[in-house]
Amino acid sequence: MYGNLYLVSTPIGNLDDLTYRAVKILSSVDIILAESTERAYKLLSHYRIDTQVISFNKDNEKRKIENAIDYLKDSKNVALISDAGTPSISDPGFYLLSNLDEEVKVIPIPGASSLTCALSVSRIPVNGFTFLGFLPKKENDRKNKLLQASAAEFPLCLFESKHRLLNLLEDISSIFGENTMVGLFREMTKIYETITHKSVSEHISHLKSKPPKGEFVVIVATNQHIEKEKPYISIIKGLILKNLSNKDIVDLIKPISSDSKKEIYKTVLSIRQDE
Repeated sequence: MYGNLYLVSTPIGNLDDLTYRAVKILSSVDIILAESTERAYKLLSHYRIDTQVISFNKDNEKRKIENAIDYLKDSKNVALISDAGTPSISDPGFYLLSNLDEEVKVIPIPGASSLTCALSVSRIPVNGFTFLGFLPKKENDRKNKLLQASAAEFPLCLFESKHRLLNLLEDISSIFGENTMVGLFREMTKIYETITHKSVSEHISHLKSKPPKGEFVVIVATNQHIEKEKPYISIIKGLILKNLSNKDIVDLIKPISSDSKKEIYKTVLSIRQDE
């Protein structure tokens, strides 16, 4: 008989945000698989939990998956935790889950989420949202992801580090327009938590004079300024400013539009003539 696998959400900054249920589970399981053992010990010591901790992260997940499954086969109950938030969502865990037998009972233990924290104070109507996680590091790949998401009906939600935040905002400006409203949520629930709501151009100007620090949730109000007749018009304008050729613009727009290449090409020419 298999043991249970618990996916335990951990605090995103403030250690006091761990739920009472999570404390009971982490205290009672046989083994805790942790993205970072150092962070895990810090959390566990705060609650005086002495359960055995084993490293389990993106660098060793595939090597250690057999061991993790063996623990479950031996009827041991296992908890999986990430550095912050919920395992398997932009964090290690999915590979393990996808290799488990159906007989293994997987139990989610909910908790703090930087995503829902940010959405709740975003000042943007949230009847739904499009979650993109961390975008690719390469500029062209990142822009293509944003272009694909540009027709989304709901706000875009992303994660980004301080090192690439400015580049991301510049891409958002070029694709969605400089007046697009963006919420930046830094170090949620931590001592230096910062929440700012500005146009993307205002964010860019501020961050050029004061480089960002920490980790960010970024929420983009995508549909506030896009023309109803052709949702990609503002995107084309941004790409023209980037000096892309007509052919390159058409190739980028076609995957996100039902219009023919010929129709998109005509739109590009019309916009160039008007500017």
